[in-house]
Amino acid sequence: MSITISESGMLFGEYEEADLFRAEESSVYKLMPSGFRTVEFILRGKNDEILMIEAKSSSPKPGNQDDFDGFIDTIYHKFSHSIDLFFALVLKRLIDRYDEMPAYFKATDYSTAKIKLLLVINGHNIEWLPPVNEALRMKLKRQIKTWRLELAVINHEQAKDYDLLKRIETVDAE
Repeated sequence: MSITISESGMLFGEYEEADLFRAEESSVYKLMPSGFRTVEFILRGKNDEILMIEAKSSSPKPGNQDDFDGFIDTIYHKFSHSIDLFFALVLKRLIDRYDEMPAYFKATDYSTAKIKLLLVINGHNIEWLPPVNEALRMKLKRQIKTWRLELAVINHEQAKDYDLLKRIETVDAE
């Protein structure tokens, strides 16, 4: 069954159910304590890389420091909590919820798997992406190093290179 996901003015997909973990809609996420956050979904990407995808319709410009820092903190918590939830599931630490993971994620060799944290910002100018990427990289430094993760902050246009988008529903550049 093919699945599409409408999020932040973008239509992601089509994805096979076996290649997709809808973190925000999972029952295990709903059991997490208050304040626990997660990415929209985790996907088997091109070349079998695992993509943890967070989508946003906009981002504050780096010059507005209070808004920018709050935005970075929110995204940091979503990625950090998602890493915890994902590895707790695939390492069977939450054994009673292990069946929620699609077969691909259960069979993956995580000692060699390429895992990428991917923030997709709809309508964001390419020139505005590096400060967001750098700020997130600094906040996620421990997780990136510990788990050998990659991080990319991209806009709706670059998301096409990842074959993520079926279409863009709206584009409101700040």
